[in-house]
Amino acid sequence: MTLAGITHLVEHAVLRLVQPVTLWHGGTVQMDSVEFYACGDADAVAGYLNAIAAALSGFTAVSEEDLALEKSILEAENPHGFSTVSGGLLTYRFGTNGLGAGHFGSPTLAGVSRAEAIEWAQRWFTAENAAVTFTGPVPDSLDIRLPQGAAVTRHQPSPVITAPTLVWSQKSGVALSFLVPLRNSTFLGEALRYELLARLRHARGIIYSIVILTTQIDDDCCQLDLILDPVAANTAAALQASVAAVRDVAAEGFTEDAVQAAHRALQALVTWDDNVASDYVIQVAVNGLLGRATPTRQALLDAAASITGPEATATLMTSLESLIVAVDKDIKVRKADVAALDLTLDSYDIWQRHNGTGDLKLQESSEGHRKWRSKTSGAALTLTETHLLKLDSGKTKSIKLADVVLVGDRSCGGISLMDRRGRSTEVHTDDWKDSKKLRRKLLRAFPTGIVREFPEE
Repeated sequence: MTLAGITHLVEHAVLRLVQPVTLWHGGTVQMDSVEFYACGDADAVAGYLNAIAAALSGFTAVSEEDLALEKSILEAENPHGFSTVSGGLLTYRFGTNGLGAGHFGSPTLAGVSRAEAIEWAQRWFTAENAAVTFTGPVPDSLDIRLPQGAAVTRHQPSPVITAPTLVWSQKSGVALSFLVPLRNSTFLGEALRYELLARLRHARGIIYSIVILTTQIDDDCCQLDLILDPVAANTAAALQASVAAVRDVAAEGFTEDAVQAAHRALQALVTWDDNVASDYVIQVAVNGLLGRATPTRQALLDAAASITGPEATATLMTSLESLIVAVDKDIKVRKADVAALDLTLDSYDIWQRHNGTGDLKLQESSEGHRKWRSKTSGAALTLTETHLLKLDSGKTKSIKLADVVLVGDRSCGGISLMDRRGRSTEVHTDDWKDSKKLRRKLLRAFPTGIVREFPEE
């Protein structure tokens, strides 16, 4: 977590080191890989890839100015993600480990040093961790020379949410997430999209579209996410209707129209054109590095054709046990409606009700636990050896210090705290009396290795 976004920074810096390039080219960071690509004359493409490898081998040539410029470009690419921590569906399910680290922003980039970027490149961008693919014959001029390194191992932790759960999210709209078999994940997503659009868009007009995301977890399992886009006024209705819809489909079965639409969507997805060919050879490379097989286009078509409505229905019924529903935390949903969803409620709040003794009223103690008072309200903070506590409106909540995995020291004076679940908060120290002393004491409460420079909020 302390280096979130560093792979993206290295990818940008490598592309800077090989400029100018007049080929159609680029780089991209995926959940499980980094890709550098180009299209054009075979020898020109080979020259580009040779240059990429040379830049990686000689990455110590990257300058402080290079990295500063690329940080500015990354901020322009995603201003919100550059400054803000915000968990997503993978973070809700897996916490801040493994795939859960992929999509919650990268405010740590502001403090990533040149030495850290060089060490990262030397650790990951090695011959043992690389593959090359072409959609045509391999050019004779290809001469890739990468540094040697250790083979990379990857570990995917178990989910931290193991029961059907409703999460109050920092993101807008409504999202549904399932763990499903890899074999029919895409089919299931397309069939569900058809059923949800029929109910929520065509029948009720409360959403426009549904985005499908699939993330492979292991050789057999995939996380399937469906992102719905209601306006704020329709979000509560979309929450109720979407959960009811997937349960109705699981109980009654997919309609024949949904099954036919899913079959046709899969056929369209693997229609062989230049983009599909390019994506296919990239996937061959990535799967090869991860020790996974890559099915051919025909195998995908055959597998899709063999999936039946009853099979998809049975898969959905089983997958309901892994359902996570995320909804915008700023939307007012009646308690009765939340209860009717029959989902475990997770407020996804790093501030938890404090069950300790002796600190409930935040009394000044003989141990010297100082109390800081708000400048504008009756709220108060205190810091013990184990917790940061907050008293507000007669209630005491706390953050367990040992659960914090990232501390953001913001240039504007705030302090960002993130725990191992990916939950976060901003402590605006200027809102409290004697703010400078509070700021120093709070930063010193954590190991220096997890305290990172953050940009101004």
